[in-house]
Amino acid sequence: MRCLHLDPAGWQCPAEALEGSEFCTDHRPFFDAEETEAKSSRPLLYRLAALILLLIFLFNAYQISCAGMGR
Repeated sequence: MRCLHLDPAGWQCPAEALEGSEFCTDHRPFFDAEETEAKSSRPLLYRLAALILLLIFLFNAYQISCAGMGR
């Protein structure tokens, strides 16, 4: 069975659909429950690490600016 995805011109995707699905690997819905649960913790961890690094850099910039002003 072919993938049921239609492009803006109305042409159907020529790829084969995945077993048990109506879409190919490129066009399957983004809300697959199995993948969402598996990937959900990793982006939060990256965001937390980025926030911590941002706070470190901002605090360091604040200390440098205070030292430059003579406080």
